[in-house]
Formats: sequence, structure tokens, C-alpha cells
Amino acid sequence: MGVLFAAVIAILQAAVATVAPLDARWSIPFETPPVAGAGFDATTAYVPLKGGQLVAVDLDRGTVRWRMDLATTFTPATGGGLVFTTTESSIEARDALTGATRWRTPLPGGAAVPLYWDTGWLVASTPNGDLAAFRASDGTLVWRQPLGAPLAAAPAPALDRLFLPLADNRLVAVLLATGETVWSRKLSGRITGLLALDDQLVFGTTARDVTSVRVSNGRDRWRWRVGGDVSGLPSADAKHIYFAARDNVLRAVDRKSGNLRWKASLGARPVGGPLPLPNTILMPLVSSEIIGFDRETGKPTVTVKAAGEMGPQPFFRPGARPTAVRLITVSREGQLQGFAQRFEPVPGLIDVLPGTPAVP
Repeated sequence: MGVLFAAVIAILQAAVATVAPLDARWSIPFETPPVAGAGFDATTAYVPLKGGQLVAVDLDRGTVRWRMDLATTFTPATGGGLVFTTTESSIEARDALTGATRWRTPLPGGAAVPLYWDTGWLVASTPNGDLAAFRASDGTLVWRQPLGAPLAAAPAPALDRLFLPLADNRLVAVLLATGETVWSRKLSGRITGLLALDDQLVFGTTARDVTSVRVSNGRDRWRWRVGGDVSGLPSADAKHIYFAARDNVLRAVDRKSGNLRWKASLGARPVGGPLPLPNTILMPLVSSEIIGFDRETGKPTVTVKAAGEMGPQPFFRPGARPTAVRLITVSREGQLQGFAQRFEPVPGLIDVLPGTPAVP
């Protein structure tokens, strides 16, 4: 029995280490394609359509919760039970469950890029280069600072600061409470995606490099030259930082030193950045495929086949239960899909070993 028990334990351990396939659980076709990427919270996708509608979709069931006429060209921001959208001259906050308007506040000049929500703050960047910070619960303006250029990518928070990738190739650190500039740095290219960690900022640029800088002063820690523009936002775990470029290569580097740990050929151009799952990295491609790679070795682990060519960056629900729908994709044609991992039944102990005579 001891040998049998050890064999069962080995099977269970192998099952945990294996990456489970991802199967489509539901699919919703829209009448028109998305005008921008969907906004997400823990339970819902908020999809802005070219027809001038905003549609809220339950991520567990794949059903429409609500829809309304709303013309916007940006991805909605979400947080604190609210959904935030912009019009030509204002910001509107709606109840995430019902779509009912909770508040509206003016934004002279409108927004240049999607709104950004973080821990009760709502940040808007205007075409003339102002950055405005609002209290997300009621739309009260807390501060507005002239920066001279709008955002080029989403800002990133760390500690008491907000880090801003600007369209004039600057990286600026401001205090979140006041908007006061702490430091500023000129770069050789526009930032395509900014990742803020406790000790460093990691970003790719249109100058075909990936750089890690110190949070405290913006000085270099390490830098990588790559063979194409960096795609989307880098991602990280406790050991590695992952990034993909349009040289069709996914790279994993040491989080502290930046030394290469592995690289993997993608076979097609990436769309967006790598998505970290518990034991694999998913890389969406300019096709209908998402390829998974082992975090430690870079070897392919799983392939997800979506309906139609990939549109905006897919979304992974990090806090969802293992058997729930966790990966959400949106095709260019306007089809939203939810994928969940397929888990085989856990092996159980058998009462009688094969070949053992039955006892009368």
C-alpha cells in the first residue's frame, strides 16, 4: 500500500505542475466591433462599441448585464464599484451593477487617452498636456498640473508616487497627493507600456529598448536592446520580468540583474504584452492564437484558439477561482469569449490492485 500511495502522490504532484488546457465556456458576438479595448473589474467586462453603445457582460455566465447608448472612443476605467467614461468635455461615473449615472464632472478640453483609476483616485490627461486628479467616489477635482504633453501610455503607481509616460518621450514622477513633480527624465523613444514594482520601473519604448530604472530617481538599473518595438506592458513575478517585441521574441530576464534567463520565438507578431498565469506566461499573437510558455524554461505549454483575429489585449482574472472563467478575449470583428482551465478528475485510491483475487 505504501508504494501505491507514493504513486498516487506523484500523479497528483504532476497534475498540479501541468498546465491545464483552456476551453471556451461562452461567446458573445456584438453587432459592431469594439471602438476601444474593454474595461474590466473582478466580475464584468465593459465593452465600448463603434455603434455608440457601452455593453456590460458578466464574466462568469457570459450574459449581458446592461447596455446603453454611449459614444466614447476610449477604454472605460473601473474601480470602487463604478465605471468611468469620457465625453468631449466631461467625465461620467456609473454604477457598475446597473449602469445608472452616479456623478458627472466637467473636463475642459476632454481627454487625450483613457482615464486611469487607482485606490480611489481617477486621473485624466488632456490634449494640451494637463493632468487632472479627481476623487473617484464623487468626481471632486483634487489637483490639476500642467505637464506640457499628454500621456502616451497608462500611468503606474508605486508607493506615494504616480509615474507618467508622456508623449514627448519624458518619464515623470509626481506625488499622487498633490501632482508635484519629483523627478523627470528624457528618453530616446515613446514609452509603450510602463510596469511599476516596489524597487523599479520597467518599460519598453519605440526606440527598441527595454529599460529598468530606480523608483527613487529614475536612473538606469539595466537595459536591453531588442529587434523591434516593444509590444504592450511587461509583466513580472518573483523571479523574472517578461517582455515581447515585434522581432517576434518573448524574453524572460532576471528581476534583479536583467540577465537573460530564456527567450522563445513566437512565430507571429505579438499583440499586447505577456499575461502571467500561476505557472505559465500567455502571449497573444496577431492571429487567433494565444501561446503559453513555461515560466522557468520558456518551453511551449498550451495553445488557446480564439474566435477570429485577436483584437485588444486579452484580460486575465487573477483573483478568480481556478475553475472559473479566467481568460477573456475580444476579436477584431467584435466577439467576446471567456475561457476556463480544464481540470481532469483527481485520481483516487483503488480498493483492489489489478490481478488480486477477489475475496468471497
